[in-house]
Formats: sequence, structure tokens, C-alpha cells
Amino acid sequence: MHWVVQNNLFNEQGFHTLMDVLAHGSIPHTLVKVIPFEGGVEPTLELSGPVVVMGSLSLTRHALAQGWTPGAFINDQFDYRLWRKHLGRHLLNADATVCRLADVPVREGRFFIRPCLDDKSFSGMVTSWEAFAKWREQVLALDTYATVSADTLVAVSEPRAIQREYRMVVVDGRVITGSLYKLGDRVLASSEVEPEVHAFAQRMADTWGPDRAYALDVFMHGGELYVGEINNLNSAGFYAYDVGKMVAAVEAMRF
Repeated sequence: MHWVVQNNLFNEQGFHTLMDVLAHGSIPHTLVKVIPFEGGVEPTLELSGPVVVMGSLSLTRHALAQGWTPGAFINDQFDYRLWRKHLGRHLLNADATVCRLADVPVREGRFFIRPCLDDKSFSGMVTSWEAFAKWREQVLALDTYATVSADTLVAVSEPRAIQREYRMVVVDGRVITGSLYKLGDRVLASSEVEPEVHAFAQRMADTWGPDRAYALDVFMHGGELYVGEINNLNSAGFYAYDVGKMVAAVEAMRF
């Protein structure tokens, strides 16, 4: 497997660990600069055989355009509507209303909103109607703001008090590694993941998964575990999960 890694993307220890793992394992890899607005990468690469990328969504799209296999684990199943269909009550915001961004109705009190797709069009947020309406007006007035439009599908729900947040890595149906990355409102990175969290993540992976590899975020709310969201592994942060285990699992995949 040849790994194509975007430089200066992950401002965290996991990026340096990834580079160390690839170097010490004598795994072929190339650091690239991603040229904005779908301009490709520098240096230009001509690769054969299995290739996997780690970087921004622009890099994952470039991998798809190049026809690299696996390239990036991304498809149209990274969609809130499908998560709810397959995971049901195990999804934290299973009761969300789905609508176009332009059609979000006036709401009282604070609420949570996120894009249905894992396309980073905007970050999920807890907001008030006044703040949201102002933001929406400004965003939709920008003709050059290509990632968000009136037709962007969103999920809107009541805010949840999240006690803990974990990032778990799933490869070919197995939970490989994981990390606690938030405790209440405090951001942290710990490789200590309770057995019950790992077991819950594995049950969810056994139930359904969007691709052969992905990042499964598990949230604790009211003392219960839920799937918070599912992310494209190639563009998800590492936090404190075991990068070596992730690399070994991806290297073991056959295409």
C-alpha cells in the first residue's frame, strides 16, 4: 500500500505518529501539498497498485478522481438519513427533523443542526434561532460559498448534554482502536477506552457500516451510549487512538 499524506493538515501528535509508523515500517508513502479548489496535489503522482490517502476532503476527492484503490473510504452512505435507517434508537439524534437549509422553521430555545452528509459543508452546532437565521442569511448571500446552498439537507434536533465522546476506528467490521476525545466540555485525548464502549462500538459495527473502514464516534448521554456520527476515516482526526493499529489493519486489507 502506498500512503499519500497531506502535509500540515493534522495539527496533532497523531500526524507525527503516522509518519513514524510509515517510516519505521518501511511502508511507501509521500507527503503532498493539496492545491485549493480541486487543483490536485504537488508533487504530481503517478502510482500503481493499492493507494490510500490521509488528508482533507479535497484529497479524498482527488483520490477518487485518480481512480486509486482504495484511495479513500468515502461514498454516499455517509449520510445521517441512512445512519438513522440502520441504527435507529442507537443514533443520538434519531428524532431529528430533516429538511433543506432554506426550510428550517423558526424554533424556540437553543437547538442542534448539522448537515446530513459528511461533507464538511459546515460544522454541526448548537445555536439559537436569532444566531442561526443571521448565519444562514449571510452564508446564502455568498455566491462563492460553494459548500452550502439553500438545498443543503440538514438534521435539526434538540441539543443533548454529552458526557463523553469517543472516536473508534472500524476496519472490515472490526473495531481496531479508539480514543476518548472529550469529557463534558473539556477537550482531551486519551487512549483509555472502557470495555463497554468498545463492546458497544463493535455491536454497532456488526449492525451496519457505511464502508470497509470508517471512524465511528460514540457519545455518552444520560449514562447511555449512542452513535454520535460516522466519519470518513481518511479525513478524521486521530486524537489518541493507536495509529499503528489503524495502519496495520488498512495494510492487511485486500482489494
